[in-house]
Amino acid sequence: MDMRISGKQLFWMILTMQLGMTLLLTINPAIQTAKQDAWLSTVCATGIGVFIAFVCSRLSQLYPGQTLIDFCKSLFGRYIGYLVIFVYFILWYSVLAIILRQYSEFIAATILPRTPIIVSILGMLLVAVYVTFSGIEVIARCCEILGPITLLGIAIPLLLSLKNIHVSNLLPIYVDAGAMTILKGALPTSTFLGDCILLLVVMGFIAKPKTGMKPALLGVAAAGLLTSVSTFLIVSVFGYRSASGQTYPYFNLIRYISYFNFFQNLDSFVIAIWIISVFTKVSLYFFVCTYGTAQCFGLQKWRRMIWFVAPMVVLLALIPRDFMDSSVFFPQKIAIPYMFPLQMLSLPLLMWGIAKWKHK
Repeated sequence: MDMRISGKQLFWMILTMQLGMTLLLTINPAIQTAKQDAWLSTVCATGIGVFIAFVCSRLSQLYPGQTLIDFCKSLFGRYIGYLVIFVYFILWYSVLAIILRQYSEFIAATILPRTPIIVSILGMLLVAVYVTFSGIEVIARCCEILGPITLLGIAIPLLLSLKNIHVSNLLPIYVDAGAMTILKGALPTSTFLGDCILLLVVMGFIAKPKTGMKPALLGVAAAGLLTSVSTFLIVSVFGYRSASGQTYPYFNLIRYISYFNFFQNLDSFVIAIWIISVFTKVSLYFFVCTYGTAQCFGLQKWRRMIWFVAPMVVLLALIPRDFMDSSVFFPQKIAIPYMFPLQMLSLPLLMWGIAKWKHK
């Protein structure tokens, strides 16, 4: 591999990729399930996400300089190895398509209501194609620049929301929900933070593989904790009854900010920050799909696979009929019950266990 990224760049890649969509799309399901204890659910989800990142990092460190496509066949043999790779391709392609569709649905619902869905999908995908063609180093450098902007763009509005807190909206803590309800509320956020399984490919490009785990864990932890703080503020400001009925409660929290009737209407700024996060996520998924597919077919010139992956993803993104299919049905009926326990938890643990046994 001639492409190399640093640990610092990996941190910003993971943080920027996970922060935007996790904030926007997982807080409402958590509140609907765990009510005023939703912030505890997101804290639990942060722990689960960090654990997944730990397993993926440890597994990748056992095969430095290799991606999932390289070491999967060593772990399982040729035929079972290709089956496992195919299972991950299903995840990567479908999630990439759903991200594009969710992005286009959000843009249509907020700033461009009359713009056809396909325009938003193609616009974001073309940018992702451009940076992917340049290689993962370019994606990493973009994240190194855009990551701090994203972090400040999320953190500053949260700090401005502190004056609107009503602690009574958070009470009683734990009593009404209980452990099982809180864990159930953690599933949507855990599934989004489980995107860190991309580390199974991305860690193969770390210049110093032994230094890759710490930034990966910190990236997931920072995204999860900011989601937890956001959930805490949303419940304390609106109350769980009002927040559970809002499609994008974080977006409404930012709209609620007003200082001296001058410092307000920050929602357009937040949309720009969110688009940066979506761009990072789409670019990383597109790179993994392209590079991984090329590796699977033994193509040295992996960039040629872009012309197969891009049209395929556009077709998949047009399958959902509406917002309910992409943002409700897919997460609740496919991602949480199947993708999260299989591709994000069970298979990485199994591969790590086999790899440790083989290395002994």
